[in-house]
Amino acid sequence: MPKRRRCFPASRNPEGGESLMSDKKRASDFVDEERLWARQMYLATFGETSKGGVNRQALSAEEIEARKLLMDWSAEIGLTAFIDDIGNLFFRRDGTDPALAPVMTGSHIDSQPTGGKFDGSYGVVAAFEAIQAIIDAGLELKRPVEVAVWLNEEGSRFAPGMMGSEAYAGVRSLDDMLPVTDREGVSVKDALPAALAATPDATHREFGCPVFAFLEAHIEQGPVLEAEEKVVGVVTGIQGVRRMRVRVTGEEAHAGTTPTAERKDAIQAASKIVTELYEQINEDPQTKFTIGMMNITPNVPSVISSEVLFSIDIRHENSEYLEKMAVRTEAICAEFGDVCKVEAWRIAESDSVYFDDRMTAAVEEACVALKTPYRRMFSAAGHDARQLSYICPTAMIFVPCEKGISHNEAENATPGDLRDGAKVLADVLTKLGNDTDTNTKEV
Repeated sequence: MPKRRRCFPASRNPEGGESLMSDKKRASDFVDEERLWARQMYLATFGETSKGGVNRQALSAEEIEARKLLMDWSAEIGLTAFIDDIGNLFFRRDGTDPALAPVMTGSHIDSQPTGGKFDGSYGVVAAFEAIQAIIDAGLELKRPVEVAVWLNEEGSRFAPGMMGSEAYAGVRSLDDMLPVTDREGVSVKDALPAALAATPDATHREFGCPVFAFLEAHIEQGPVLEAEEKVVGVVTGIQGVRRMRVRVTGEEAHAGTTPTAERKDAIQAASKIVTELYEQINEDPQTKFTIGMMNITPNVPSVISSEVLFSIDIRHENSEYLEKMAVRTEAICAEFGDVCKVEAWRIAESDSVYFDDRMTAAVEEACVALKTPYRRMFSAAGHDARQLSYICPTAMIFVPCEKGISHNEAENATPGDLRDGAKVLADVLTKLGNDTDTNTKEV
């Protein structure tokens, strides 16, 4: 375990340095498109797939090697590295006032098994680029600025996701997360030591250290910005979600000799439930209902299935309606428990959140100053910014992705759009970094 110290060290006392107000320099002028793209592509080699995507799941060997790369970038730029007990990484550039809480930006580097090069990782790469641009512009900010790399946002290996940001914000406890296992039975507790050991130069940090504001850059993961020829999405909030699991338990039996009337076929019962759910829960076109995972036991051709375990993901902007649909889902599952046993339970739930108005206004102002086409929008996907919004003012910056494709190896974005998002990020970080308001709940 790295040496423990208080949440934030005393800032160095820079000699000289220039402020944004005194010389009119903008950090955005120093964002380097080639450097940003090169880092983005190099990070994508850690876990790269044959189809051009990325398989870099949380606490995997690939993700741990990517963490070492971030440590190298941090050292090159001159940042100080920190790590907490769930494996979140933080890379800090000190401010001139050690009494002020930091402005934080970042995202995650874990991916889906068949993920793309940009989901999550763009927010981390853009954060490094924005801080590099602030340094290259010669700007000394009053507040520290930090890159945050949150653990297991995706939840593809250890479900549910958002573990790092939820632990930091106090939404879930570490004791709740450590026993969670992947499909091979490896727990978070088993996998975490290798990640901690891979970053010995990172100093330990406690959960919940104060944050003045959090800003997350991300690809949109939808088609709106591209269709409307907008470069930046000023994200005003994130729609709510209910995640559930359903287990249908039947009885294994011979496929050729067991009479139909005597079968307890878990697949047949699960199929009826799934059909009914898709018909009833999708009544409102704004509802996003998904069954994305299904495990069948014993999953062989000549045996009647004894168990089907499947996932449910329901999302809607209206939290009250979302909860109504979750309750209806549970009721529908209960209706089919006559032949087979049916159990339905929730593994995660979050209501819709709305981001701080002054944070979103700061993003809009940066877009206007840079003459960057933008639109306000609500996020249909979940992000770590949701958890940070519970403890500090928060906003997000979206950039387009090709055809709205994400969670797919074909995920793509243009160097120019990534650059323009990083420019907006750099200028907003500069503005927030010179805000001396000591009330961390307001910007």
